[in-house]
Amino acid sequence: MTAHAATSRLIAVVVTAVVLAGCGGAPAAEPAPGTPTPLPTAPVPRAVAERCLIDVPGEVVDLPSATAPDRLGAVAYGTGSTALVLLHQIGRGGLCGWVTYARWAADQGVLAVAVDDCTHGPSRCAGPAAGDTRAMVALAVDWSRARGATRVAVIGASMGGARALGVGQAAGADVVIDLSGPVHWDGVPDAVDAGRATTVPLLLVTSAADRTIPADELAAAVAASPAQHKRFVKLPGRAHGWDITMDGIAADAAVTPTGRLVLDWARTGGGR
Repeated sequence: MTAHAATSRLIAVVVTAVVLAGCGGAPAAEPAPGTPTPLPTAPVPRAVAERCLIDVPGEVVDLPSATAPDRLGAVAYGTGSTALVLLHQIGRGGLCGWVTYARWAADQGVLAVAVDDCTHGPSRCAGPAAGDTRAMVALAVDWSRARGATRVAVIGASMGGARALGVGQAAGADVVIDLSGPVHWDGVPDAVDAGRATTVPLLLVTSAADRTIPADELAAAVAASPAQHKRFVKLPGRAHGWDITMDGIAADAAVTPTGRLVLDWARTGGGR
């Protein structure tokens, strides 16, 4: 193993412990559904490498609201007519678990925007987004469209998956993708009710051995959706949330086949 590879693996171990505690590759530790407690307000590093302990470029920027004193921290990579708005799992690292996938997706010709919610990173919400998940997600969708995206996929992991399914279409998404989203989460409709209200292309993915996510209820949510293009995928194993898309979060992690499927759905809505 080269020195670079060894360093990347060490970083992956450190980041997994610090960033993904309680919501990454160990689904049994997923907290009960609820609203995250606001994190300390000490200054948050803006450099991705410092913030996320991953050896990659990038700066956390603010996505401001045009009408309210809300702003969300985000990391954006790439450009294109398709945008991915990536909603994170629970964990102090917030958007960090999406960074490697966002960079890979940007290399495929899309705008990938990993977003901190109102209680993570530098995000501060004192307007509608503070108590309205739809308004919070819409802020990121609108920002993506202002940068040229004509098609926006809202993609969420675990907590973010429940939010994507619950409010993605209402927030302006053209495609909704839920990776291991709990079927019940504060601030958004339950999965089956959300499915019934989703008419845009819908992709839900979970894993057979993910004991925290009842696959039958997610399948029922897809079945309830009137969308023309919809799909439920149950993977073997126990990958959870963003672990479904990458084989790790180090800078040299590889995208999984399902990660490629997610990008394909974001681009085409499953219409191929």
